[in-house]
Amino acid sequence: MKNIYFVQVGFGFDGSVYLPYAVGTIIANCMRHADITKAYCFADILFTRMKLSSAVEKIKDPFLVAFSCSVWNMEYNKALARKIRQKYPHCRIVFGGHSVREDAELLETESAVDILLFGEGEENFVQLLRQLPAGELNAVPSIAFRDGSKIVRTPKSPPADLSALPSPYTSGVFDEILNQHPQTDFLAVLETNRGCPYACAYCDWVNEKQVRFFPMEKVCAEILWLAQHKIEYCFCADSNFGMFPRDLKIAEYLVQTKKAYGYPMVFRPCYEKNSADRVFSICALLNSVQMDKGATLAYQTLCPQALKNIGRKNLTMEHFSKLVQKYNEAQIPTYSELILGLPGETYESFCGGICKLLENGQHNSLSVYHCEILPNAPLASPASIQKHGIQIIRVFFNHIHSAPQNNEEVQEYSYLVRATATMPPEDWVRANMFSVCIQCFHSLGALRFFAIYLYENHITDYYTFYSGLLDYLLASEGKFGDLWRDFRRRYTHSLDGLWNYYNARFGNVTWFFEEGAFLEWISDLSASFAQIEPYLKKYPLPEDLFAQLLLYQKHMLRRPDDEKTETDFSFDFPAYFREILRGHAAELRRRNIRMRILPQRTIRGIADFAKEIVWFGRRRGLSVYLTDEIEVENM
Repeated sequence: MKNIYFVQVGFGFDGSVYLPYAVGTIIANCMRHADITKAYCFADILFTRMKLSSAVEKIKDPFLVAFSCSVWNMEYNKALARKIRQKYPHCRIVFGGHSVREDAELLETESAVDILLFGEGEENFVQLLRQLPAGELNAVPSIAFRDGSKIVRTPKSPPADLSALPSPYTSGVFDEILNQHPQTDFLAVLETNRGCPYACAYCDWVNEKQVRFFPMEKVCAEILWLAQHKIEYCFCADSNFGMFPRDLKIAEYLVQTKKAYGYPMVFRPCYEKNSADRVFSICALLNSVQMDKGATLAYQTLCPQALKNIGRKNLTMEHFSKLVQKYNEAQIPTYSELILGLPGETYESFCGGICKLLENGQHNSLSVYHCEILPNAPLASPASIQKHGIQIIRVFFNHIHSAPQNNEEVQEYSYLVRATATMPPEDWVRANMFSVCIQCFHSLGALRFFAIYLYENHITDYYTFYSGLLDYLLASEGKFGDLWRDFRRRYTHSLDGLWNYYNARFGNVTWFFEEGAFLEWISDLSASFAQIEPYLKKYPLPEDLFAQLLLYQKHMLRRPDDEKTETDFSFDFPAYFREILRGHAAELRRRNIRMRILPQRTIRGIADFAKEIVWFGRRRGLSVYLTDEIEVENM
């Protein structure tokens, strides 16, 4: 029998690693064919990022090694393929996955790679194994290979029949991995359908617009398997969870399973943006057992020209505002996402878009990501790059929320948009800094309540407040001025992409800039507010109101080692902000109250606080105290 090895390596996240789902689906499908199992031995799956020498040692007399390629492992895969070729010159090496470009460029640059497999791999890999012994590669669909000096591409195969594909979980593909690594915290992927009806230019998630479904019996069996094997975190690989009526039934089964087994603890889908009522019902279900971090109300951009350029439509602001209000009334957290660097966006439109989300009620959580040029996305085409004046930089792959990769044997890279025809590099830097400021001080909450009060009482708008705050920080002396100037310097000059923050006090992981800045802020609240108070005093508030609003802002921030606290106010801030955050008009009443904060649980130490609140709890808005943790007594 011929030995076949599979490679799907990922980075660990605080001791956790994903089960290699992509290659698992291929193995499971191969195993249902008697002629394949008779001719081939599926020897091993390499799924951790070990030293190249150790990886080669695990591979014994291979006939074929198949690599699953993504942005986080492409360079590692190429380096390992070269090592395998040196040791086993006759071994066939196959690359497939999202980062394999459909122009077959890899065959021109990587002599160690023999075959490229495009699109879905389950059925086509079976055909490849059947034809390889006779060398009849022309009969295999959706591949590219060398024929002398010529590169041959075969016709694309039709989408696979998903009802015929077995599960890698229930068919036992991962049983040996689990048995051999009992101390590893495994994460898992759940796939209930394939396809996406949208065509966003920056995305290469799927290859087919038609959505196809895995049988409900298979989906439920996989959920049960995850629960019985105590898989804590499950990522849903559907492009638009909640788009279809059956998605609600899947959510119901997830909740039922968690109640029965306690697992999966977290189910993380990417929600459909137009099925508002169904998505709300799903979010309510998952939140009832703390399975989801919150509901996604994603925009990517609010710039009309950028939306046109990427082929995307958004919810109207009126609809968005009503949705936020609906979720807030139900105490279900929401979060919104934007992409910086989309063609057509300007500095003004991007920063104005962020502020428009705040004005329409998105106070809980906002995340800004860099526009990445993915190999098979429409935006990556030479025509699009030329049309939109896109400037791309190759940067180190950013290992957020993982240990610093100081001694990485093979460096991975991302390809990011740093400028377009409408956003020059200096505006890109300014937009990054503004977004970091908003995420630190508003979304994570460091000055959220102060800013909301100023906006709601027409004293200033969000853009003026936060752009002024950013200028103040950049001109400040001492720790915080140095911190924010370092952020700006690294965006401007450190074009290697190491745009993350590290402080060993917060754990041996890296953080987004806004998270690092917030953790530094929360580490010494008295000093933090003392440094920022001169800026806040420029806004005309009565002295007693200013002092108490600032005190309320401080007390609403969750801190490490926090216990029950009591504070007296002569203004009813809790009632005022409760109504504002629910989307209602409100008037701050002068009334003597005593506010008690009763933390649901106390987190000891800044490192655990960083992990539980800033990393895991960011999208749920846990950096500020929740409504059910606050009691108010009239005095």
